[in-house]
Amino acid sequence: MLLAVGRWCARRPKRTAAAWLLLLVALASAVGAFGSVTSEAVTIPGSDSQSARDAAEAFDDAASGRQPVVLYAPAGAAPLTSPGQRRAVEEAARAVEGVDHVVAVTTPYDAAGGGLSADGRTGRLTVELDVGGRDITPETTRAVTDAAAPATRAGIEVTAGGDLAAAADKGSTGHSEIIGVAAAFVVLAVGFGSLVAAGVPLLTGAVGLGVSLCLIGLAGHLMDMPSAGATIAAMIGLGVGIDYTLFCLTRFRELLAAGVGVEDAAARTTAGSGKAVVFAGSAVVAALAGLALGGLPLLHALALAPGIAVLLAMAATLSLLPAVLSLLGPRLAPGARGIRRQRGTRSETGARSKTGARKGQQKGQGVRDDRGEPGEPGEGAARHDQSEPDARQEPGRREEGSAPAGWGRVAAYVASRPWRCLLAGLVLTGVLAVPAAQLTFGQLDAGDKAPGTASRTAYDRLADAFGPGANGPLQVVSTLPTAASGPDDTRITTVTAALRTTAGVASVGPAQLDASGTHVRWQVTPTTAPSDPATAALVERLREETLPGATATIGTTGTTGTTGMVTHVGGATAAQADLNERLTARMPLVVGFVLAVAALLLLVAFRSPVVAVKAALMNLVSVAASYGVLTAVFQWGWGATLIGLEGPVPIPGYVPLLMFAVLFGLAMDYEVFLLSAVRAAYLRDGDNRGAVIAGLSATGRIITSAALIMVSVFLGYLLSDDPVVKMAGIGLATAVALDATVVRGVLVPSTMVLLGRANWWLPGALDRLLPRLAIEDDGPGGTAPPPSPGGAAPLAGTRGAA
Repeated sequence: MLLAVGRWCARRPKRTAAAWLLLLVALASAVGAFGSVTSEAVTIPGSDSQSARDAAEAFDDAASGRQPVVLYAPAGAAPLTSPGQRRAVEEAARAVEGVDHVVAVTTPYDAAGGGLSADGRTGRLTVELDVGGRDITPETTRAVTDAAAPATRAGIEVTAGGDLAAAADKGSTGHSEIIGVAAAFVVLAVGFGSLVAAGVPLLTGAVGLGVSLCLIGLAGHLMDMPSAGATIAAMIGLGVGIDYTLFCLTRFRELLAAGVGVEDAAARTTAGSGKAVVFAGSAVVAALAGLALGGLPLLHALALAPGIAVLLAMAATLSLLPAVLSLLGPRLAPGARGIRRQRGTRSETGARSKTGARKGQQKGQGVRDDRGEPGEPGEGAARHDQSEPDARQEPGRREEGSAPAGWGRVAAYVASRPWRCLLAGLVLTGVLAVPAAQLTFGQLDAGDKAPGTASRTAYDRLADAFGPGANGPLQVVSTLPTAASGPDDTRITTVTAALRTTAGVASVGPAQLDASGTHVRWQVTPTTAPSDPATAALVERLREETLPGATATIGTTGTTGTTGMVTHVGGATAAQADLNERLTARMPLVVGFVLAVAALLLLVAFRSPVVAVKAALMNLVSVAASYGVLTAVFQWGWGATLIGLEGPVPIPGYVPLLMFAVLFGLAMDYEVFLLSAVRAAYLRDGDNRGAVIAGLSATGRIITSAALIMVSVFLGYLLSDDPVVKMAGIGLATAVALDATVVRGVLVPSTMVLLGRANWWLPGALDRLLPRLAIEDDGPGGTAPPPSPGGAAPLAGTRGAA
């Protein structure tokens, strides 16, 4: 099927390219008309905080809740309590009330307002809107702050907080994408030696990314899509999009150099390398699907966003790329000699190939892969065109008298010292993984935002004026079995008193009753910041000790009963605590699912239980090392200032879980390309050690080049102000770098050498059960390598499955 798709697109390149551009324009226009929506709301079905949120719907509140606008009178200006400043603030409040979507404004001077600081220099307007968090736009925030001009003219600094600040701080990560693309272009230009060839992966990756980001933005209208979701999707989509195109373009250039026509080369590239891309991309999507087992809408959104990006990258590689290859044609051939081959006959090509090979050997250049031209992983080992026996030598093998170079030298060294290399690799990754033993899940707050942002400025001023807990009040909501007589109802006053005497509580607001009198709520301000572990401990203390005790009754005989009140603790801080608790409980299930999926896919692809299990365990090594780096940099603060942070920051629980799923998927890319080459060489010669050397020699350069591109893309996102994006960038870059070098270059080949023929052991029952796939088969015109004369026969059930 892939051969037919590639051929159809190659024969109609302009129509295919136009369809992609039309799709991109249509989606971009839809985003321009309806907006790209994000939301930081956290919904946790079945949690106590969600129950509190549901119970609070009984109150007639604005959709947005109470959003703060912080007022600050700097040194040299009169305090907010002076008559002139008060008039300015009240005039500003009246002006803000006239802004679209604003339904009510409370001043610091009102009894129910946010109050004034002790020195009278900090206060807040409380703004209520008729739209929720996801629909608050930067334009809404700008309109509110502009309307507060009377206060600004009086020398008062006006800063939006809450969801208003979050909307104002929404920034583009375009500079990160530009840096990543520029770095990728340099790597591609050096690797291919052609600016035209270097531009193809960037073009295809950019189109696929543009379409996916538009779809993600529109999906935000249907579900809560966190702002970090689109950024992480861009990070992953751009990386895999360039990588997938790189692997396919390398194969296309090989076919052109071998004399295959442009249309056939594009079709065969889609059928062969495109099949590996489908397998690798499906592995990423399957791993991301495992996040659904977390039972959290947040994880669903964080899995959906990069999943869309990966699927679009696959689609662009399988359809847009063949069209681009067909349009550019001979301009993508590896040098002038490649163009002449394309124009010549196959008999002439074979002769020229033989001559070129002999000349290369005389110059000490060796075979094609060792001249420095990238070779498609697995393809070089898996293809042996019968009409050109001398043009395509076996990867990793050189003429007698020539010495291995580059990855061929590394492969020979690892194969000759497998135990030493295995232990060295495990020690290195083990040292990096040590800090992961102290990884704990925490929660970020506005105090972790970059200095100068509206969120950070409002946070700091409220914390300085009213205490750190003012930025993360808790909401206690109770449902009464019978309507209360009023705020002085004994049941209500008892809970109020208990809340005020609880350790860690700074203040408790007056009890509020709904219209029916059956629901009551209190705003509880902690003494500690939202991200402080002590605040999470307070939430647990309220739920386990304070509220059960306050709602219990003691009869005349000393028996303990209950008032029938059902009480819950909610608010953003409580929701984050529940989120981390849920993630901790579900993480083993998600990890187990992803491990099982990865092993199953590799088992189907390579028909070897040993290879499948070993690959899954090796992936754990790179994940553990990346967790260790993540812990040291962010939780411990090692080098945090070098990446734009002021010190240690908490690591939200969903970040390691998302990283785990993504990294397992990405690691499958390199595993598939490496093992395809190793397996093909083993089926040809029956020599396990030689197959490992040949496979690593053929794929080492292209895998490390692809990894370098992906690492460059990931590190470009360190310029983002969002700590979550920085975490993803550091974690993914570390894991990919280790996976492509230490894991694929040392640990996998050394273990395969030590295991010998056991690598390819397959029980008879599995042999009959498993489907027979040929990942590197590129259809008619491409042939799988036959076993070499005198070589060991392929294992039962493996013929043709390479």
